[in-house]
Amino acid sequence: MRFYDDPIEISAEVWAELLTDSEVTRKEDLEVLKFIYESRNHEMHAKEIALKLNLSHHVTLNSQIPRFSKRVIARTGVQPPIREDGSIRWWHVPFLGYDERNGTGSWIMRSELVEAYKRVFDQDDPEIVYPGEMTVQDNADLFEGAVSKIVVNRYERDGRARTKCIEHYGYRCAVCGFDFEKVYGQIGQNKIHVHHLIPLSEIRQEYKIDPVRDLRPVCPNCHLIIHSKSKREPFTIGEVKAMIGSGSDPASQLPSSTPP
Repeated sequence: MRFYDDPIEISAEVWAELLTDSEVTRKEDLEVLKFIYESRNHEMHAKEIALKLNLSHHVTLNSQIPRFSKRVIARTGVQPPIREDGSIRWWHVPFLGYDERNGTGSWIMRSELVEAYKRVFDQDDPEIVYPGEMTVQDNADLFEGAVSKIVVNRYERDGRARTKCIEHYGYRCAVCGFDFEKVYGQIGQNKIHVHHLIPLSEIRQEYKIDPVRDLRPVCPNCHLIIHSKSKREPFTIGEVKAMIGSGSDPASQLPSSTPP
């Protein structure tokens, strides 16, 4: 029996992004990961998982996990674990583990993946925000999509960057000009989302945010539209402005009792 623990250059932050990317992590993959995450020491045999999923044989999982791993590698571009003969050990992308001569083996969720799963799915925080959001509050470090959360990277958790962005641009939406305080009064003071112009998927290594160059304040409505593009890349602020007419200010046309 041999234990496999080859390192792979995928951080918890990147795993969190991958977990909430439906093009990479599909429903059936999340089901498998959920069972392993909730098991003792985050470890299970494929046969055990097959039984829980009512599969006739674990060979289905032996095919599913490599497909998942290939999507992970295609998205991240990192080097996967390689066997001595030069072939790729695909199951070893999300898991550590061992195999035995009788064909059985154990999958142990990588610690970075455990941390990412915990941050994304095992949280009690009910706050709902939009994909790609950075809130102004310094202690807010979670994004949430329609069904699951995504953790921002370490640069976006830096409250100083958000603060400097707001100091430069103010609290009006950079797309439509909506001003929460103007519409809602004091309760709307200092309320705005902060949007990162560079997609999270493009930030992999050390990157220093320029709050004026890289960030923009946007209202929730415009932020939702920015991240509604069918492809992975978001719409640009200019593209969304063109949708509503860059010369108009929808916020000024709203009555004070109308939400954005």
